[in-house]
Amino acid sequence: MKQIVIAIDIGTTSTKALGVLSTGVVLAQHQVFYPTHYPRPGYAEQDATEILNAVITSLQAVATQIHLTNVKAICFSSAMHSLVAVDALGNALTPLITWADTRSSTQAKELKSTSVALQLHHETGTPVHPMSPLCKLIWLRERAREIFNTAHKFISIKEFVWFHLTGEFKVDYSIASATGLFDIHRLTWSNRALAIAGITTGQLSEVVPATYTYQSSISLPVLKDWHPIPVVIGASDGCLAQLGSNAMQPGVLTITLGTSGAVRRSATRQLYDPAGRLFNYLLLGDETVAGGATNNGTAVMDWFIRELIEPGTSLQQTISNVCTHVQAGSNGLLALPFLQGERAPIYNPDARGVFFYIGMQHTRHHFARALLEAICYELKWITASVESVCGPSSKIVVSGGITHFPEWIQMLANVLNRELLVRADHDASAIGAARLVFQSEGIAFQDEGLKSNHFKPELAQAQIYDEGYIRFIKLYQAVQSLF
Repeated sequence: MKQIVIAIDIGTTSTKALGVLSTGVVLAQHQVFYPTHYPRPGYAEQDATEILNAVITSLQAVATQIHLTNVKAICFSSAMHSLVAVDALGNALTPLITWADTRSSTQAKELKSTSVALQLHHETGTPVHPMSPLCKLIWLRERAREIFNTAHKFISIKEFVWFHLTGEFKVDYSIASATGLFDIHRLTWSNRALAIAGITTGQLSEVVPATYTYQSSISLPVLKDWHPIPVVIGASDGCLAQLGSNAMQPGVLTITLGTSGAVRRSATRQLYDPAGRLFNYLLLGDETVAGGATNNGTAVMDWFIRELIEPGTSLQQTISNVCTHVQAGSNGLLALPFLQGERAPIYNPDARGVFFYIGMQHTRHHFARALLEAICYELKWITASVESVCGPSSKIVVSGGITHFPEWIQMLANVLNRELLVRADHDASAIGAARLVFQSEGIAFQDEGLKSNHFKPELAQAQIYDEGYIRFIKLYQAVQSLF
C-alpha cells in the first residue's frame, strides 16, 4: 500500500500543502496566498486567523485528491521568528508580528551593545536582532504594556495553528531555537533570555522534539469525517529545507531564495561564530542548521515592479526583459537591496536601499537588473560568512521561488562563480517535512520524484561580477554610517 504524508509549509506569503510518497513523488498539492500589512514604517504584520484558515483550506483541498486511508501522518513546516499574543482560548490579542518586522530596532540595539548579547547568541543560536521574538517581547513590554501584562501566551504562527488543531500549546525545538529565548545546549527555555524579556516559562509553550506526534482517539474537528490521522509537529522551514534538499551531509551548502533568503550548512550545537554572524537552529538530536538569512529576496523585486514599472507585470516578464536588454554589471549601476533592513552578515535593521553611479544611459531595466545582481551579491556575502566558519562547501543546492527563474539562477551561478544544483519541482521545506516523517518511521525516502538541474558559471560574466561584488561591499562600507 502506498503511504502518503501530507506536508504543510506555513510560509510568509502563502501556505502550501503537498501529498508526498516516500519516493518523493507528489500526488497532490494546494496553495493559499495571504497578505502582509505594513501599517507603519518598520511594521510587518499578518492575520493569524487568516493563516489558520489557509492551512485548513490547503489541508482539505489535498485530502480531496488522495485516498485518506493511505495517509501516514500530517506534518508541519513553518516560517520562523513570528510572534502573536493570545488569550487562554488561543484567540489572537495582537496581529502576527513577522520576521520582517523591525519595530524593535531600538530594543535590539540596546541589547546588542551589552556584554550579554554574544552570550545570548551562543546560548540560544539566534543573533540579537529585531527579527527575534526576544526583541519583539521587549518592545511589547515597553510599548504595549496592557497586552503584555494580560496575554496568556506568546506564541508563533505554527503554535497558533497547532493549538487550534489539537488544543495543545506546544512548540518544536526547531521553532523554539529561532526565538532567542531557548537554550539549544540544555534544551530548555533560557532563564537569562526570559529575564531580559520579562516573561516566565508559563507564558510560553511546552517544547517538544520535531517528531512529537498528536494522536487523538477521535478525528480532529477540523478534519470532520476523516479517520484519526497522526499529526507530527515538524520543524522550521529553514531546517526542513535543508533536510528536503538532502543536504544534511557535511560540506553541502544550500541557498533558498523566495520572499526572503538564506544560506545554510548542517552543523552541531557546538558551532560558534565569534563574529556573531550566523544562526544555529536545531533539527533533531545534535543536528543543527547553521547559516545566515537575508530580508530582501523577491519582496524587493515585487516592490520595484509595483512602484517603478507597472503593477501587474510579472516577475518572470521583468527578469526576461532585464536579461534580454541589459548586460552583466548593469552598465556600472550598483544597488544595495536593503529595503527592509538586513540580517546576515551585517545585522543592521536600519540599512536601506541605495542606487549608485546612476547615469543618463540607465533605464528601468538597468535598475531592475542592478537589484537582481545586488540580491545575488548579498547571498555571496552570506555564503562567504558561512564558509569562513563551516569550511569550504563541496556542493551548493538551490531551492525556493528563484527556481522558477532560470535566468536569475544563472546570474547567481555567475556571481558565486560556482556550479549550482537546483531542486526545482516542489517546495523544499514541505518535502523536508515529509522526509522527516518517513525517516522517523525507518522508511527510506527516495528522490526519484524530484528533478534536478545544473547551472555552471560563465567565465566572462563571473569576472564582471567579481569586480561588482567588491564594489558592492565597498559601497555598503562607505554608506553604513549614514543609516
